[in-house]
Amino acid sequence: MAAGIAGSSLTLVGPGRAGKAFARSWLEAGGSIGEVLARTLEASREGVEAIGAGTPRRLSEAGAACGVLVLAVPDDAVSSTAQLLSGRLRCGLAFHLAGALPAAALEPLESSGAALASVHPARVFTGAAGETWRDAFVAVEGEPGAVSRAVEIVEALHGRTHSISSAAKPLYHAAATLAAGGAVALVSLATRAWAEAGIPEGEARQALADLARQATAAARERDFPEAFTGPVARRDLGTVAAHARALASEADLLRLYRLLASETLRRTPGRGREKEVRGLLGRARR
Repeated sequence: MAAGIAGSSLTLVGPGRAGKAFARSWLEAGGSIGEVLARTLEASREGVEAIGAGTPRRLSEAGAACGVLVLAVPDDAVSSTAQLLSGRLRCGLAFHLAGALPAAALEPLESSGAALASVHPARVFTGAAGETWRDAFVAVEGEPGAVSRAVEIVEALHGRTHSISSAAKPLYHAAATLAAGGAVALVSLATRAWAEAGIPEGEARQALADLARQATAAARERDFPEAFTGPVARRDLGTVAAHARALASEADLLRLYRLLASETLRRTPGRGREKEVRGLLGRARR
């Protein structure tokens, strides 16, 4: 049993994808789960069934004390949910999972004696059975004592923590959004282009998603100069020119291509022909 969790009871508010995965990890680490709270009893019961533990309750019926309170609700609902629970729950530690919000969003819970933190996993949760927080990168922020306790908990769940300031959270989360939702949007745009080239969308989506997965795997394992591939990284001017011509009538795709090419050039310095690449893409824009 993990020392950071032993003897602590968890109350989970919002049994969505990230919340259920956290609860599973909590159980695996030897913790116990008290109430699982949701707007409706049906949603709470579904969460308890998926987690395998807990007592289902409507949010309006919350009242049991706990060691740790986790708000896994949508970002826009964090403050209002904290206000609703203020004075009704006594928990030693409370944290939310919102990426862009500071721990101060939970301020109404201070009157109930809770130390406040925010804990955000940089991971895509699909809702699949068995998902956990193991090996997730987790940004932690909040009151010093609460941060220390949250770090201890995440490490007990076999996550990787990094402390972050409250002021940096919006930038941190915007970047995470680019890497996650932005990657899907990029595959979507590329799929549209393939569909225009005559490849059925379903086939294109699968093939391009696989291609993106392979490319990002390289970025995980190698430094950026070695991870980049493609004609811009190789300075294949003829191919870049052909791409520019093909995208000349696709304004959104051309702007995106130029932006990504600029980052590729920045990360692969010393290979020459940078001015020529920029010149080809600049002419295509006009």
